[in-house]
Amino acid sequence: MSYIVLARKWRPQSFDELIGQETVRTILRNAVKQGRIGHAYLFSGPRGVGKTSTARILAKSLNCAEGPTPQPCNNCQSCQSITEGYAVDVMEIDGASNNSVEDIRDLRERVKYAPSLGRYKVYIIDEAHMLSASAFNALLKTLEEPPPHVVFVLATTAPQKIPVTVLSRCQHLPFRRVSSREIKEHLSRITEKEGIAISGAALDMLVRAADGSMRDALTLLDQVSAFTEEINEDSVRDLLGLSDMEMVVAVTDAVLRGKRKELLELIDQAYEKGMDPRTFYRDMLQFVRAFLIAFLTDGANLEELPELEGSYIRDNLKTVTEESLSLLLSELARKEGEVRTGFSPRVALEMILLRASYLRTLRPVGEIIKRLQQFDSALPEASAPSPLPAKETAPAEDTETEGEDNAPPEPSHSPEAGETTPSTSEEGDVESAWEDLVRRIEEEDTILASKLRVAVPEIEDNSLNLVLNGGHALHSDSIRQNISRLHRAIKEKDHPLFRGIQKIEVVKKKSQTQRKGLTRQKITPAEEKIIKTLGGRIIERRKINVQEDVR
Repeated sequence: MSYIVLARKWRPQSFDELIGQETVRTILRNAVKQGRIGHAYLFSGPRGVGKTSTARILAKSLNCAEGPTPQPCNNCQSCQSITEGYAVDVMEIDGASNNSVEDIRDLRERVKYAPSLGRYKVYIIDEAHMLSASAFNALLKTLEEPPPHVVFVLATTAPQKIPVTVLSRCQHLPFRRVSSREIKEHLSRITEKEGIAISGAALDMLVRAADGSMRDALTLLDQVSAFTEEINEDSVRDLLGLSDMEMVVAVTDAVLRGKRKELLELIDQAYEKGMDPRTFYRDMLQFVRAFLIAFLTDGANLEELPELEGSYIRDNLKTVTEESLSLLLSELARKEGEVRTGFSPRVALEMILLRASYLRTLRPVGEIIKRLQQFDSALPEASAPSPLPAKETAPAEDTETEGEDNAPPEPSHSPEAGETTPSTSEEGDVESAWEDLVRRIEEEDTILASKLRVAVPEIEDNSLNLVLNGGHALHSDSIRQNISRLHRAIKEKDHPLFRGIQKIEVVKKKSQTQRKGLTRQKITPAEEKIIKTLGGRIIERRKINVQEDVR
C-alpha cells in the first residue's frame, strides 16, 4: 500500500477529533442531535484549521447508518465511502475551477434528484469566494430554498469576498487558528504513535512555523521526519530556514539594554550562520509582542511559549517597563516594510535595531514631572506668583534685553510746570505698551497682529523701530505695507510712551546677535541646577507676566 502523508492519515474523522474548534463542534453536534440542521453553512477561517474535514464529518453524521447522529460510526458503508472520497451523495466542488454560470446551472439540475444511498445530498464548495458574481447570482435561489434532502457547505479563507446576499442565506461558522499549545499536544501524540524521535525544542520550532495551521504542522513534521531519523533543533532550522530563537532572544536583550556594540556583533554572527534578515525580523517582532503581552497579563501567555522564550521573559519581566516594550514593538511594526522590501535587508535590520536601542534612554512623563518638582525649592522666591493686584505689582525685570540697545528710552523732554510725569506702574514698559497695541489691532486683523507680535519694539526719540530677528524678517514687507494702520492704532490707543512717535521703521537683525547677547547674561543658580540635572542650554529668555499667569 502506498504511503499516506500525516496530514491525510490523521485527518479528524469525528467531532471529538476536531482540534481547536470547540464552538463550531458544539453548534454542529447540537444541531444534529436536535434535528435542526441548516440547509446551508458557510465555514470560514485560515488555511489548515479543519473546514473541509468538518464538512465531511457533518456529512457522515447526516448519512451514517446509525444516524443522523453526532457520533458517526465510521464503520458503515456510508461513513467509509465519505472517508475514502467516493460517496455519490457527497460532492466536493472546487470553487476555483467550477466558477462559471454553466457549472452552477448543472449543480441546480442535479440537486433535484434524491440521494442514492444516504438521507442527504451534501454539496461541499471549497474556496467558495472564487465563484464569479454571475455564478453566485445563479446559486442564490437554490441556496435559499433547496430541496429538503440537500445541504450546502461553503468553505472559504476569504469571507469578505462572499456577497452579502449569499451570507444572509447561510449559517456562518468562523473557524479560528489553532493555539500553539493544542498543536504541540497533538503533534506529541502523533510522534509517539508514529515512532518519530523529535526533541522538545524542534517541536516548538515546528509549532511556530505552522502559525496556527494544523495541516501545515503535520506537513512540516512529515518533511523533517523524512530528512533525519533524530529530529533536533539544528536539523529543523537548516531544513526549514527558521531563525535561531536563542539568537533572537539575545538580540532583543541587547536592544532593550542599549548594548549597541553587542547588538552588531550578534547580527554579524547570525548573518554568518545564514540568517535571513526578513525571517529574523518577523520572529523578533513576534517575540517582543509575546513579551509585551506577558507584561500586561502577568505572564498569562507564558505556558504557550517555548521554554527558551518563556524562561527569558519570566526572568526579565521586572527589568523592563510597559513604555519600553510598547515603543519597541511600535518601532519594529512601523519599520517592517524597510526590511521586507529594502535593497539591503541586513543594513535595514541593523539601522532599525540601532535606533530602537536608544528608546531605553527615554523616561516616562511621570518620572520627568517628579524630577521637575524637585526644583521648586531651588527657585527664588521672587519667581513665585504675586497675590497683589496688577496695578500694585511692580513689573519684573526685563531679562530679554540684549545689551544697551534695548534699554528703556529716556524722556525726550523735561516735564513742564504743572505737568505730571507718569510713573512706571501707570505706563508700563515699552513691551507692555506694544502688547496692548497688538491686542487692539488683533480685533480687526489677526494675521497682521500675529506678525507684529514677533517684532521687538524699540523707541529712539520720536521713532519707533520694529526689530525682526532671524527668520521673523520675512514679515518685514507685510508690516511695511500696514504702517499707516499702525500710526492710526497708536493715535487711538494714545499711550504715553507712543505720544511723540512720528516715524515707524522695520529693522532686520540676525538671530545670532540675540544669542550672543543672551550668552553674556549671568546664569542664575536655579538655571544652573536645571541645566546640570536635565541637560540642555539656554536659547531664549522670555519675560513672564506673573499676574496674568495667576489668573
